[in-house]
Amino acid sequence: MKSLDEKKLQKSRILIIGDLMLDKHLWGEVERISPEAPVPVVDVIRETMVPGGASNVANNVVGLGARAVVCGVIGRDSDGALLTSLLQEKGIETEGLVEDASRPTTVKTRVIAHNQHVVRIDKEKRSPLSGEVTSALWERIRAVRDHISGVIIEDYGKGVVTPGLIKDVISLFQGVPIAVDPKEAHYLMYKGATVMTPNHHEAGRMYGKRIETREDLLTVGDGIMKDLSLQALIITLGKDGMSLFLRNGEVFLIPTVAREEFDVTGAGDTVIAVLSTMLAAGLDFGQASAISNVAAGIVVEQPGVVPIGLGQLKERLKDERIIIEKVRG
Repeated sequence: MKSLDEKKLQKSRILIIGDLMLDKHLWGEVERISPEAPVPVVDVIRETMVPGGASNVANNVVGLGARAVVCGVIGRDSDGALLTSLLQEKGIETEGLVEDASRPTTVKTRVIAHNQHVVRIDKEKRSPLSGEVTSALWERIRAVRDHISGVIIEDYGKGVVTPGLIKDVISLFQGVPIAVDPKEAHYLMYKGATVMTPNHHEAGRMYGKRIETREDLLTVGDGIMKDLSLQALIITLGKDGMSLFLRNGEVFLIPTVAREEFDVTGAGDTVIAVLSTMLAAGLDFGQASAISNVAAGIVVEQPGVVPIGLGQLKERLKDERIIIEKVRG
């Protein structure tokens, strides 16, 4: 395994385009059931707020020592102001943010008791952006395009990432690694991207075949690679790790290294953030995938949305024996 070059990481500047969110967590304890309905009563002990969605990806990027710039839409509200402030505190470039007074900042509130996820409450508007806001967002993207060493499209289906935007971004950043965290509805629009990182449920729905066996995995992976002309495809497999498909026909399985699982929230964000940052720093797909798998193993061991840190990652890489099974090629 090639060692991490911190100087190359620090020189990398990753552009993250997509659905920005504010993640709120209410942490508490449950000691009784409500007399009003058969539901637990959570006594809230503390509340935390962190960047979520595409902004969590940016948070992971800067956690690795690279630079991150976000382009997306927030509401003209207190949650949008708070999210902007949190991003700036972490050193994330926010000149790509566009305010839209017609929609709220997307907020996901998770209630967690005794490290168990009790319920999630979403505040959002999922309709496509207006033409005026879309044009403003595109101008922000064009304005920050210089000195970009990697692009991430984070498509959560909240209305920011549209087929037209996907097409224009892929065209504008030819020659730069473009990674996509996809939404099934936009499947064929991602053609021309460098790498895509669906989970096995998303991959199966996109290709129209449920993944239940290794043969299913190979069929779906090969089909997506062909349909979209990707250089690489990572299909995450939950507790079974991830699979890596390459353009030359090689396929690899990378087992999970999570020592115990608390919360998978944000694991996909970590995978694509680490993958893109490592590619920008000069690692190949195999090395970048293996490191992103280790990073995901770290974050699922902690409750809530927790970004990866370079120090954590380097320590775990010292301890872990990276296993990559070559399935084909």
